[in-house]
Amino acid sequence: MELTPDIARRALDSYILAKTKYADTDLDQYENLQDFVDQTEDGKKFDADVKAAGFANVTDWNLAVTTLGLTYASITDDQTSDLEQQIKEVEDDKELAQDMKDKMVKALKALIPSDNNKKIIQDMMDDPVYGPKLKQLDVEEE
Repeated sequence: MELTPDIARRALDSYILAKTKYADTDLDQYENLQDFVDQTEDGKKFDADVKAAGFANVTDWNLAVTTLGLTYASITDDQTSDLEQQIKEVEDDKELAQDMKDKMVKALKALIPSDNNKKIIQDMMDDPVYGPKLKQLDVEEE
């Protein structure tokens, strides 16, 4: 997903809100966010919060938050060269079937954020309001 400054800010703000507001729910017991939304009263409130933040549904919101987190992690702990090395190893592997190689390469490439996303997150890191907010993503990652 390509982020815009607006999407990135809304994703981060709504993530922080949801982390606090839904901390006492059994959200993590559900295989995916849509099941939580469909099967619980808290999920319906969560869905309303996501939509109030400007996202069409929890899937779009989750994609934005995941992209935000991966990009932030990439900037704070750059794994690009490791990922590029893994891509080369997969491409050079003579034992793997081509369709499997293609899938693995695509998955690895998806972990490397675009220059656009890196710039947006870097700008947020430099922002006096959003810089500290981004650090809350670190707490979740560990």
